Amino acid sequence: MKFISAKNVGLLVAAGLIASTGTAIAADTAAPTASPTAKTHTPSPEIVAFKSAIATYRAGHEAAENSFKAAIATAKATKEAAIKAATTPEAKAAARTAFQSTVATAKSARDAAFAALGTKPVRPAQAAK
Repeated sequence: MKFISAKNVGLLVAAGLIASTGTAIAADTAAPTASPTAKTHTPSPEIVAFKSAIATYRAGHEAAENSFKAAIATAKATKEAAIKAATTPEAKAAARTAFQSTVATAKSARDAAFAALGTKPVRPAQAAK
């Protein structure tokens, strides 16, 4: 059985015409316009302050986390290069110890940055209606 037959071509053309008229009808309808009496929502000053505070908190948190990840990646690369170049077990152990020290330093720097951010801002309570 051939897929491209006169019957299938006719069905595909008909389906294409039907599908294209739907978009043409939708294009002819008028888009709703805003009435002059429509109310616009303005957030309260508390919400505006919260959004600003949470954006600052998230940016600081992300920066501290990215700095930590970069320090760990650098430490891993340094450790792998040192172990590959090491010829004695003592040199390999020293590379591992240096890596552990670098990870501990990076963790403490990240934790200090998180502590400097303070507590995460809390969304203000919604007013009762």
